[in-house]
Amino acid sequence: MSEPVSLTGEIADAINGAALRGHPIAVAFVRDDGSPSVSVRGGTYVHSPTELGIWVRKRDSGLAVAITERPRVSLVFYETDGPGARYLAIEGRARVAPDLNDEVYSSIVEREQQADADRKGVAVIIDVDSVSGAGADGFFQQARD
Repeated sequence: MSEPVSLTGEIADAINGAALRGHPIAVAFVRDDGSPSVSVRGGTYVHSPTELGIWVRKRDSGLAVAITERPRVSLVFYETDGPGARYLAIEGRARVAPDLNDEVYSSIVEREQQADADRKGVAVIIDVDSVSGAGADGFFQQARD
């Protein structure tokens, strides 16, 4: 049986700053033509105990446009040498959140801020439905009620 979603402790430690440790989070979504797309997102962080935040540099294409009609996304994190969680598989529902642009932009790592210094991108929030993975204490699974 799984526990409720809680992006805290070793899960938050793994996600926050993952790109700075050389392990950015991979995000998968479905394009308009139905084909899958996967890309790494260095600006991914834990926004709340049940949400992830991402700064998306292109507000008029790719992920930001696709999630308006197909909000389901999957994320993967893998690291062999860091503290805490070593592998995370995350599923959730993403939404563009321009009202949170200032908060999300200020929360991402500086390297990602510099990559969009003119702030042409947009905030995306992911409501996490499930997280499974492996950490220091073995395998775990969490799911939204």
